[in-house]
Amino acid sequence: MSLRDYLPSAKFAVMVGSVALSGGLVIAAQYLTHTPPSSAQLATAEEQAAQAAQAAQWQQALEAVESQSGIVAPAAPDPKTVSTLLNAAESTNLTTQVGRTLLINLSSANSQGLGSDVPTQDQLVAQATSQINAAASSTSYRTADLNIVPQTNASLRTYGNATMAALLNHPDANAQNTYTAIGTANDSQSQAALAELKTIGAAYRGVTNDLADVAVPQTFAPLHLQLVNDFAAMAGAYPDMQAMLTDPLRGLAGVQRFASLVSEAQRVLTSIAEQLSKDGILFSKDEPGSTWNAFLSS
Repeated sequence: MSLRDYLPSAKFAVMVGSVALSGGLVIAAQYLTHTPPSSAQLATAEEQAAQAAQAAQWQQALEAVESQSGIVAPAAPDPKTVSTLLNAAESTNLTTQVGRTLLINLSSANSQGLGSDVPTQDQLVAQATSQINAAASSTSYRTADLNIVPQTNASLRTYGNATMAALLNHPDANAQNTYTAIGTANDSQSQAALAELKTIGAAYRGVTNDLADVAVPQTFAPLHLQLVNDFAAMAGAYPDMQAMLTDPLRGLAGVQRFASLVSEAQRVLTSIAEQLSKDGILFSKDEPGSTWNAFLSS
């Protein structure tokens, strides 16, 4: 279900109201975190009286706004509430950040008489969720990082065996096990199930390192570079997927990115298998390279 299914609705009103009420929390946070003045800095009795009068006027104005809007502000947030607010403002949680961005955007749109129409809501949601892709990062390899060698029948055979061995030597680098762990974790809300992703992610990093060390015939360099970067990005998605329960948006972004990379790597491996076949490189059943036949048949 998309976020716009909740808007406009009672939840939309609550969200906008929460933004309005947050102003009171910010004021309280500033007050509670301010260093108390020394006795020499205290205001005179007259100044204190004037300040009290201004505070009373402010309170009356707030009560008037509350009575007209139907939104009741908290009387006085306690230190624990303020601390929670300050921590949220500094949160590295992607879901929190996106949610906060959405609230700010909705508040801004509402102040301009917008926000209740679907196109505006779609635009605001897109602006908030754009943070998801911006947060993704992974190690990127360049052609200069590869071990490129002259192309001969011998180097092609060595390449085919070494590339496939890099995959076969890390059986834990398994997409199916990844999806199973994520599904189990979400069904049972179990952090223990997500802990399995740490081992799987380490296996993908192992594949990446082994692929980066393979001696690559010159004409295979572009395909192999893409393959190494795909596996590096897959490994980089695991910390995000491990956050599925505590940071749902980050976890979902990681799963979507991982699934896309798996499909991309499959296409690259198929292209490599086809090129090796065209070059007349055949592998016996006892060689790791015999596994390339599975990509040709697919």
